[in-house]
Amino acid sequence: MLLSLKDGTLRASAPIGSDLVAVIVSDDGETAYLADSAPGDVYSVTLPDLKVAWKHHVGGAPFGLLLHSDRLFVSLFSGALVVELDPTNGAQLATHTVHDGPAVLAVAPDGRVVVAGTRGLVDYLDGTSTPAGNGFAVAVVSGTIWTADYERAELVPVGADHRVGLPLPVFPFWLAPGAGDSLLIAAEGGTEDTDPGGVFSFDTMNGTFSTLATPKDPDQVLQSGSTIFVAAHGDRDVLAIQAGRASTWAGGAAAVALAADSALGDLVVAVNAHE
Repeated sequence: MLLSLKDGTLRASAPIGSDLVAVIVSDDGETAYLADSAPGDVYSVTLPDLKVAWKHHVGGAPFGLLLHSDRLFVSLFSGALVVELDPTNGAQLATHTVHDGPAVLAVAPDGRVVVAGTRGLVDYLDGTSTPAGNGFAVAVVSGTIWTADYERAELVPVGADHRVGLPLPVFPFWLAPGAGDSLLIAAEGGTEDTDPGGVFSFDTMNGTFSTLATPKDPDQVLQSGSTIFVAAHGDRDVLAIQAGRASTWAGGAAAVALAADSALGDLVVAVNAHE
């Protein structure tokens, strides 16, 4: 789905894949890339007309997507691999072996690609690893790589000797840079689809949290401009939070992943009712 970044108006929608879990948008705003987990496919989709430009089968439950240095990096959650694709045509260019359960990808402060995982490590694609949270998420804020320990409900900064507990007993699934030195967190409740989760802003400089919302199963959080968007999968909608006020967009849509297309003024929403 394409929603207006301004007010959430539905601009377009199209059926693509069968088990979407992630979406990102190219810098020029003309292409979206989607990870279709169960079939093991990656799609390139033109914007705003939502036409499939190419589809590439990678297997291994694609999870994380990252565009960097003219490459599309894809983590294969059940394959212990990160693959590099040519974003123009989907051709596979390289493969990197990593620890089991690779998930979200990011660019480290030194320019290397790093992937979070469920083995208490982050892996660099040069073959090195460093201790981190045991979870799915990674984000870089103010020169620090932040990860999440899902079961312990903690944030884990890479290279530091401390952990930060969340203000509520919920389980951090997604991290994203916020405004300034803030880190945004989307965390699931004990029973993913039915218990309230939490969306937080964490000030990494003074160590304080702000609770932004408590939707069911918030799968992703991101900030675009002054608005924070949440894929509230359990509530079947998208939250748009601005100046402390939350609006509900795309009612009835089981949003799982988001990407802001500032060039076109759209919010790209991946919907997956059975995720």
